[in-house]
This record gives sequence, C-alpha cells and structure tokens, in this order.
Amino acid sequence: MGLTQCEHVPATPAAPLSDRCEECGSGHSLRLCATCGHVGCCESQRGHGRAHALEAGHPVILSLPLSARSFTWCYEHRGYVQSPAELGAPAAKG
Repeated sequence: MGLTQCEHVPATPAAPLSDRCEECGSGHSLRLCATCGHVGCCESQRGHGRAHALEAGHPVILSLPLSARSFTWCYEHRGYVQSPAELGAPAAKG
C-alpha cells in the first residue's frame, strides 16, 4: 500500500482495555491507543480517541476491530502509517 514507516508505532501494540469508548460508551468506530490500550470513539463522533492521543502524548491509534482492514494513524505525522502487522509485529489480542 506504500504507507510511511513511523517511529512512533510500538513494536507490539497494547491490547484494548475495553470494547466501548471509555468516555462516552459508544460501541462503533472505535480507536485503540497503540501505546496504552485506551479505547476512544472516532472524530466523527465525540473524538475521545483523538483527545486521548493528544493529551497523553500517545500519537498512534489503530481502528477497531483489529483486522486486515484496520488502519493505523499517527497524529504526529498526520497520516496513515504502516501497521504493527506490516512491520512484522504480532497482532494484539483483544
């Protein structure tokens, strides 16, 4: 797909801490913090995933559910980046 490699992507992403947004309880369009496992909703909802990334300084999120269709985004690079799986890391268990 030609995505950028990103130094912020952890070797092994954190497992999701919840199956819903930890702030508002939404169960769809969720984002996983690759650093700590926080689960937040996407920017088209209330943006709790983005807010966590910026407030905690954890720039990389993955879309949930984790699958071959998931994407990885880096807020510092402001773009899609190679996923941990594309970099050879094992998939997170959730």
